[in-house]
Amino acid sequence: MSPHLPGWHSYTRTFLSAAILVAGFIEPVLSQAQDTSALPYGPGVTSLTIGDDRQDRPLAGDLWYPTQTPKLFSQADKSKVWQMAAADPDGKPADGRFPLLVLSHGMYGNTFNQAWLGSELSRRGYLVAMINHPGTSTFLRDPDQARELWDRPVDLSRVITFLLEDEATSKRIDPDRIYAAGHSLGGYTVMLLAGAKFDTERQTAICTGENQPVVCGVFAGWSVAETAADRKQMSVSRKDSRVRKVISMDLGGTPLFSEESLHAIDIPVLVLGSERADMLNQEVESRALAAALPASMVHHLELEDAGHFDFMGVCKPEAFEILKEEEPGDEIVCVKGSREREQQHGRIVAEILDFLEP
Repeated sequence: MSPHLPGWHSYTRTFLSAAILVAGFIEPVLSQAQDTSALPYGPGVTSLTIGDDRQDRPLAGDLWYPTQTPKLFSQADKSKVWQMAAADPDGKPADGRFPLLVLSHGMYGNTFNQAWLGSELSRRGYLVAMINHPGTSTFLRDPDQARELWDRPVDLSRVITFLLEDEATSKRIDPDRIYAAGHSLGGYTVMLLAGAKFDTERQTAICTGENQPVVCGVFAGWSVAETAADRKQMSVSRKDSRVRKVISMDLGGTPLFSEESLHAIDIPVLVLGSERADMLNQEVESRALAAALPASMVHHLELEDAGHFDFMGVCKPEAFEILKEEEPGDEIVCVKGSREREQQHGRIVAEILDFLEP
């Protein structure tokens, strides 16, 4: 169907509980925005369902796109925790061809997590496509699909193919400006699109004994690469030559990449890390990734005072206390999650635009 344009235990619980506390996403009644800043476009969004021959792994999500009415959008208020992204549902698309960014959510996340980024980039002239990864998203948990982790980058390639071939969207995409970004496990996913490869020998060596990196426990819980057939699938290159630049946002999984494959990455990579390191060890994740990539291809920035969840949406001021009472332990998702997170978002958007602009 075409888009119609006119502790890790606490970590996994966080995404589920946060999703439950969201009762809606965007409301149909639009209003003239109070913010009349000089952004060139409005934040259009429409549902996205990928129609291809992979009946075993249906993909659906959202497509954000520029509209021709920059001052027309609404912001729903249906969540106890989250400030919803500004959106003009099914608004009239702006004319022209635009860059396409495919975006991958984190472990047990969903398309709501980076809706704020889709909204911000669409207002600046980008198409942003995001889907819920089967098996590892909030509402699509399946042990077999989670084990088949090699399909995560394939999901994004399928999205690109569909949008380039679909009559409604192909005429709006600049095929020379196709990019990928991902948060956490999504960062791992988009690095595979860039040419990084899973290393079964490193998994065996690193994921034994004490002081194992976080990714070892996650992959073991999903039975990733435990059979010869699965190890073969995990080791296959999933590089997509259509993707010209990649953005990793506080990724998890660097220790299991082949060092040789990282040295051979031939497209620019923006590595964004979180200085607070509240979920992931930067030494073995973002810093290690940046150090392994060719110096000419990497820009590494550790966002000052940022945490892992600052790449997700803005929390309401009362959200921390709500989560602390209703889902004890999950309040970590809203630490410095309101005004401070808005400031972090501003810097993240600025860094991404500086990186992507020709």
